[in-house]
Amino acid sequence: MSIKKQKNGNYQVRVQFTDSLGRRRNKKKTVASLTLAKRAEREILNEVDAGTFNKVHKKITMNELIDKFMLDYSRGKRKVTIVRRKIFLENSVLTDEWFNNVQVSKISRQIIQAWLDWIASEHSSYKSESGFLKKILDFAVSYDFIDVNPFSNVRYPTPIDKPDRSYRVDSYEYDELLAFIDAVKSKYEENSLKYRKYVYLRLLAFTGMRMSEARALLWSDIEFTDAGANISVNKTLSRSIDSEVIINEPKTKAGKRTVIVDKITAQTLKQWHNIQQQAFMKAGVRSDVVFTNRRLNNYLTSNQPREWILAAIRGTDVPQINVHGLRHTYITLAVQAGMDIKTLQAQVGHNDINTTLNVYATVTKDMRAKTADIFTSLVNF
Repeated sequence: MSIKKQKNGNYQVRVQFTDSLGRRRNKKKTVASLTLAKRAEREILNEVDAGTFNKVHKKITMNELIDKFMLDYSRGKRKVTIVRRKIFLENSVLTDEWFNNVQVSKISRQIIQAWLDWIASEHSSYKSESGFLKKILDFAVSYDFIDVNPFSNVRYPTPIDKPDRSYRVDSYEYDELLAFIDAVKSKYEENSLKYRKYVYLRLLAFTGMRMSEARALLWSDIEFTDAGANISVNKTLSRSIDSEVIINEPKTKAGKRTVIVDKITAQTLKQWHNIQQQAFMKAGVRSDVVFTNRRLNNYLTSNQPREWILAAIRGTDVPQINVHGLRHTYITLAVQAGMDIKTLQAQVGHNDINTTLNVYATVTKDMRAKTADIFTSLVNF
């Protein structure tokens, strides 16, 4: 028997015993205080004396186990987090090749090892996924569906190399952003529904907003001012496995903020609002959504802006960038322009200022490397 205090302040109770079949067993429980730990220890010992743990394991399939686990796991989690986990389980666990309708008691260490070998051959990173499956089987142990987690003593193979994306930049320099904006603006006409593509991409690049924040925007979130506009960021958008729209609050407290928009970007938003309202009147549609889809009846899907970027820069010298790279572009250029750290943190919604500082340190290091050249360009003798 042992009670150990963990780094997070909780206490773990561990009781070892031999059941009526002569098997060595372990029961663990984590609680919030030493008093609760001592109480849990007594309860486990009472259950051992009562023979509670001598019961034959209930037959349960992986599907049933996951349903039971997800009921517990989902409490307090954001919908988008739950959806991501369900997609992983559907695509990589509950398949006919692996664990669909398989009895949990028949899942051996060799089978788990084979699954790990497979997932490592498919993904350049799989620690989060394997850790989640391990947690599910820990859950099975705690409910006495199995004695030992088959993840014990497995080997974690080296994953495949990350895809080569050297053709793509993480963020744009000043000249590259200028060329990108020119390319996008010339591609998407000012007096058609296509104009929303330019407005959306410009908004990301000139405010540092996240994609999920911009997609969730309502016109009632925007206050136009003489200096530009203020956007109240108070929600994010994601979709379920069945493409159902899920509106969440921002993940962190800092994510809920007011974003300041420059005058030119605010003018493009106003122009898009006029175009959209005329289209709404013709179609008999009423909506407060800023960035509607082509049919005007729903939000944008997450893959559309990526396609807009590729179409706009095709045939130009503008390097490829992913949509999130526009946020990195804003942050990088804001540092180069001299924006102070706390203002930048508030604008982009970084919960941890160290995230902002890391960007700041990287950029200023590059700027410092050019110090000598800047000086000699002025005093060249």
